Amino acid sequence: MTFWDEVFAIFLGDILATFLVIALYVTIQWFLRATDVTVSYNWSWKDKDCFPNFDIRNRSGSRTYRLANIAYTRNRGIEVVWYDNESIWGQELGPGSIRGREFKIAPVRGITTPQQAIGLEVTIRLQNGRAFWLRGIGPGNMKMGKIQRTASWLRDKFEKGAIPLE
Repeated sequence: MTFWDEVFAIFLGDILATFLVIALYVTIQWFLRATDVTVSYNWSWKDKDCFPNFDIRNRSGSRTYRLANIAYTRNRGIEVVWYDNESIWGQELGPGSIRGREFKIAPVRGITTPQQAIGLEVTIRLQNGRAFWLRGIGPGNMKMGKIQRTASWLRDKFEKGAIPLE
């Protein structure tokens, strides 16, 4: 191998190592943002009105999120039942906070029986437009994808092991 061939090989190795470090950084940032906010809920009834009680958790140690709206859908988000744009709009979700019980959630329009409520999917949207993985886990909506389940499991392991991610 000549001198210039060796210089070229080292240069290519440095470029590939740089791309690997950048890809690792982007993956960790995506992982942190994707698993920061978790949403779970149950249903409450007042007369014939049905509304969810939320448990919204911000697991980030440094990021603050603002909540935007609630989407009530069926069939994996294809059939829209109602968008509630007022109940949680502008509510702040600070680092390490758990919110939900103090929200005054409006009754879901068109839902009058528990059977109708069980089939609903509830999704919280943030003001930055993100709703990815913010579909609530509650009655009738317990399914989680493999990637989401693995990411949440991994984040829980890191947190229990006291490994700082931020």
